Amino acid sequence: MQIGVITNPHSRKNRSRPNRASELRDIVGNLGEVHSTDNVDSIKPVLRNFLRRRARYWVADGGDGALHWILRNGLELLQEPEFRDGNYQLPMTIPTNGGTIDFIANNVGITGQAECILRDLRSSIEGGRTYEEVVVDSMLIRGISVDENGEEEEFQTYGFASAVGGVGQRFFSKYYQEADPSPKSILKVVGNTIASIPLSFSPLGKLPLPMPKHLRTYASEIFDPAHVRVSLDGEVLSETQFTGVHIASMSINLGGVFKLFTKADKSGQMHALVGSPTPMHVLRNLGRMHSGKTLRGSKIVDRACEGMTVEVLGEELLAPVIDGEIYERVKRIEFQQGPQVRIPKIVAAKN
Repeated sequence: MQIGVITNPHSRKNRSRPNRASELRDIVGNLGEVHSTDNVDSIKPVLRNFLRRRARYWVADGGDGALHWILRNGLELLQEPEFRDGNYQLPMTIPTNGGTIDFIANNVGITGQAECILRDLRSSIEGGRTYEEVVVDSMLIRGISVDENGEEEEFQTYGFASAVGGVGQRFFSKYYQEADPSPKSILKVVGNTIASIPLSFSPLGKLPLPMPKHLRTYASEIFDPAHVRVSLDGEVLSETQFTGVHIASMSINLGGVFKLFTKADKSGQMHALVGSPTPMHVLRNLGRMHSGKTLRGSKIVDRACEGMTVEVLGEELLAPVIDGEIYERVKRIEFQQGPQVRIPKIVAAKN
């Protein structure tokens, strides 16, 4: 078996394509299998079969979240006795484009959506061609979540980028409220935030101005701080109210609007972006965020690291976003350097 494809029928690009799996099967042909997974619990059994048949490539047809769950489940499977003792390894894993952000595919330099990538992949296999192999660092993420009854549960996952709390996490909360999130949605959230700052942080918000009601509190909701303790490489930061807690193991291009975490492109290190900047500090850094430069400000920590731990101090639990996936009701979360992932750089046609 050469190619194993998992397609997410609920992803933004697949919702209106009920025959998506069949279309991809026609491309893959006898070189592999295509499975449509309705929920995250259905992914692991499919990957278990892919591993047993030693599929050479795993392809995620969905957004960044699709690759996130393939990576998490695949690495969990490799710890099972059947695979741990059988000289198995994570196959070359391929993200595709067409999701809301596609930061992983963009970072590696992959072009084309799933059908174009699969055509190129099939042609490569049949013609004996090979691809440049890009090795990217992941993060090993361990945490404690709390259920509705107050019971604590440990969890472990893997990922490439996380908005743990503050601006980034609340940004994604607004972003995913859009009916069809896209790069335009990023500009919309940024625009609403900028327009709302004079209303949210001054008496202007109480005046009967002809402004949409949601703009009166939009920025204050975005900048609502997380009450947490943050440790970087064992050093506890002095602040306990953070308007931003973020970390990544690779750089991210958010729809061409923001380029962040560029220090993580150096192998063997993550990039933490943590602090308590005011709205004005963030506005002054918008240009630097667009160009990928180090952010400036006395209350901004923007540096490489090997580990980060975040612990809740207040009543509000965290809802960190990891590779576009939201993990609810988190009390504590720890990031360490994770296993490396091999991704073939497939430059396919874009249509």
